[in-house]
Amino acid sequence: MTNSIILFVMLLYFLTKFALDAIQIKYIKNMVVSEIELDKLQLNKQHLEKSNLYNIDKLIISMVSLMVQILILYVFLFGGGIDYLSLVVTSLYASEGFIFNFINQELLTLLTFFLMITLIGIPISYYKVFFIEEKYGFNKMTLTLFIRDLIVSLILSILIISFLFLSFLFLYVNFEKNWWALMWLVFIIFNILILYIYPTLISPLFNKFKKINDKNILNAVDELTNKVNFNIKDVYVMDGSKRSKHSNAYFTGFHKNKRIVFFDTLLESLSVNEITSVLAHEIGHYKEKHILKSIIINMILTLFIFFIMFKLSNMQIFFNAVGVNIISPSSMVITYSLLFPIIGFFITPLLTFFSRKNEYEADNFAKKYSNKNDLISALMKLYKENLSILKPNRLYAAFYYTHPTVFERIKKLNS
Repeated sequence: MTNSIILFVMLLYFLTKFALDAIQIKYIKNMVVSEIELDKLQLNKQHLEKSNLYNIDKLIISMVSLMVQILILYVFLFGGGIDYLSLVVTSLYASEGFIFNFINQELLTLLTFFLMITLIGIPISYYKVFFIEEKYGFNKMTLTLFIRDLIVSLILSILIISFLFLSFLFLYVNFEKNWWALMWLVFIIFNILILYIYPTLISPLFNKFKKINDKNILNAVDELTNKVNFNIKDVYVMDGSKRSKHSNAYFTGFHKNKRIVFFDTLLESLSVNEITSVLAHEIGHYKEKHILKSIIINMILTLFIFFIMFKLSNMQIFFNAVGVNIISPSSMVITYSLLFPIIGFFITPLLTFFSRKNEYEADNFAKKYSNKNDLISALMKLYKENLSILKPNRLYAAFYYTHPTVFERIKKLNS
């Protein structure tokens, strides 16, 4: 019975994801955008066709990724891969004469799994960057930079996974009934710490950040921040152009470490007034407490996840149903890491709805404290330069779109 339920949920997940991609591809191919709509966005049919082809290519690689995910789940779960991995890691390191104990075995099993998943994902990442992004004129990344990013990300991930798993292992062994609540506290504190240090310690590992020194921009920034009573020391520009021609801006950090970052590609394409309107939008996220709300939502979701982990940890029938017979802390974490994204997928529409609502609120804040026409102009340029889809399928957008479309945002701004 348990096996049937799990298989049904997994099948529903894969069919839904595949259907959404297929529906979106068909929708893009049949999408009709009038000349009036194109004129409003200062676009032409050639640009629309390029945007459609770009997004179809991304959807096709998404389908390929889905098939790889199916294969991974089959091999590691129902194919007995997790059990085999546990046995191989134990025998391999024991035969090499390592000082081998329970902690080493569990951590090495988990890290070996993570490394395998990372290696499996490299060809798809490579294809996305050096074929799709290259094909449409976005890619500026070199192979050397690609490898460097991969290595740095890998090292950071290993450090983070090791800390969290060792914390879990300690609590799981020593606090039989309450480990899930204690682990939740560790996870929340750790995430808040990462959020705090990300702008100053983590992000600079990948990009260079410089304070904006353009006097016209600085004067506009000072005027806006004084108007909205927003205390921030500096606004930064990031060298996003060394990887891609895509442009963006974002708000990160909190307290004394909060900062607003513009991609250099964005500053090159927007006027001072447009930059100010984008800045007002990013400040809006802070003033409307979107970051705090997101943290609270994540706290609730992770509490639920750890509680489910606790309940399942004592259900041998559950692990046997997915092909895991050697039940250990590492095998449990690997199983959860494979299955929980499937469960999470079905609540995605609620999270994307919340995200789109936040974007409307930030737009409204920007409309109040800057010129709405400048924001509209900036949005039009962003959508044009990033080859964003103008009219996605509504069902697809409900699952995948964290931002409203350009038409929706302009309509709201003009209302």
